[in-house]
Formats: sequence, C-alpha cells, structure tokens
Amino acid sequence: MNTDISKARQIGLFIKPNSARASELAATLTDYLLTRCEEVVVDKEVAGNISKCLTAVAPDEIGKTCDLAIALGGDGTFLRAARATAEHGVPIIGVNLGHLGFLAELPPESMTEDLDRIFGGDCRVEERTMLSVTYRRANEVVHHEAACNDLTLKHKDSVRMIELDTSIDGVFLNTVWSDGIIVSTPTGSTGYALSSGGPIVDPMLDALLLVPICPHTLSYRPLIVRPGKVIEIQYTTHNSDAALASVDGQINQVLTPGDMVIAETLPYKLQLIQPSTHDYLRTLRTKLRWSERF
Repeated sequence: MNTDISKARQIGLFIKPNSARASELAATLTDYLLTRCEEVVVDKEVAGNISKCLTAVAPDEIGKTCDLAIALGGDGTFLRAARATAEHGVPIIGVNLGHLGFLAELPPESMTEDLDRIFGGDCRVEERTMLSVTYRRANEVVHHEAACNDLTLKHKDSVRMIELDTSIDGVFLNTVWSDGIIVSTPTGSTGYALSSGGPIVDPMLDALLLVPICPHTLSYRPLIVRPGKVIEIQYTTHNSDAALASVDGQINQVLTPGDMVIAETLPYKLQLIQPSTHDYLRTLRTKLRWSERF
C-alpha cells in the first residue's frame, strides 16, 4: 500500500533517552522537518536533552495529535513509539541508532536524503500485526497493554522453571514446565522468540507465535496460530512464588499463582513506512550475517 505523508502538518519525534548522539541528530532532524511541516512535537521525557524549542507532550499524546511519527534510536525506541501511535493509525518511520535495527532501518548518515525520497512518495506502508495483552486476577481485569513484538512470561527473581496451563479459544492445549513462554507477533519473531528456537515469520503475515522457553519436554515445539484466536496462559497455583510478564521487554507486570494472561491480535495494525527499496530478505541476510564467510 502506498502512502502520502507530504501533507503531514504535525510530526511527532521519539528519541532514544540518555543518548548524546540521538539528541544531536534530533536537533538536525527537527530543522529538516520544519521545512516539511508546521510543528514538531517531542516526548516530554527527553525534550530537555534537545537544544531546540519544541512542543513537548506526553508520549501517548503524540499519537493522538500527529500525522506522522519518527523514532530516532534503536528498536527499543521504535517499540515505544509504535505502542503510542499504532492505535491512532499514525504511520511511523524508524531511524536506526541501535545495533540490529530490524524495525528502525534508516541509517543516520543518509537520514535526510532518505526522508526526501519518502516525502516524495518513494515508499510503502507495511501493516504489522499488534498484540493485545490482558491480565486477569480472580476473574477481574487488572491491567491491559498493547505489544508490537511480544509478551514474555518467566520467573520473577531467578532462573527457575514455572508451570503454565495454556488454552486456545477455551480449548486446553497443555500444561508445561519450562523457563517461560513467549507469545510473539511476526514482527517479533526475530527477537526473543528467535533466540528461544522459534521460527522466523514473514512480518506481513497475520498470525501469532507461541514459543516455549527451554521446556522440560522435547516434544513441545513452537506453534503458529491464525488471527482471531485467543491464547490463555495461566500461571498455575502449583507455583510457589511470583512470575514476571513483560511486554516488548519494556513494560512489566508481576504475576501471582492463579493469574491469567490473555493474548490476542488487536483490531488495528502498526503502519510502518519503509523505503520502496526495502527488502526484508536482504535485512535478514545482513542483520543475521547469513552471507558472511568465517
């Protein structure tokens, strides 16, 4: 799907915290963007690091008011931006200052040249599945989050196995002892899920991955389920202490024995803007170093 962002009037900027390089590039980027739009707004938590007079707002407000968002940092910065903007249908561009950069891919050294081409229409929008995560305790909803990459459940304070009961659409799947479990979107399949033995899934697919972390049975393998399925994971009462649920490795929720975590696809999708020359297979080959000789 093509997109026209040339008419964006307000652009939101998400910046990697505590990064001198990100702050310096943000000032340069702001000068460039103000030639393209009427206003640039920035996450108020990092606004003080930028030597520019910008409109500073709460991260969630950026998604409500902006026509376009740009994440300047690594994939972690991109994930924060995605959760704040996806619900409002705001397209997002990632400038990579991190290590891998599966999500934020524009290189900083050609940032303005690449943005020139994107604003000129030389780009496309990739729609990526998002994950809804709901926590229930004693049949009451206690918290809800959206995830771009994944949900991870594991022991809270130590490397110990935990017991989990898993059901899909109310049908019992299994009880397993493991170090934990990951529910991942296709976008997140190259993250923690891949490190845990999960498959690499085309990020444009609409599906969810269920990936155990070191299960205490050799027959339990990663499972891919179609959209619309509801995955229920109970931290059983046979566990003696707390577990930790983490969304995108950034937002944590403590679980007590008996708690239930419900994961399903969200009705909206992340709108990721990519240059028209973007090639996911090339990204895999480069980032995972598949073509190098050792």
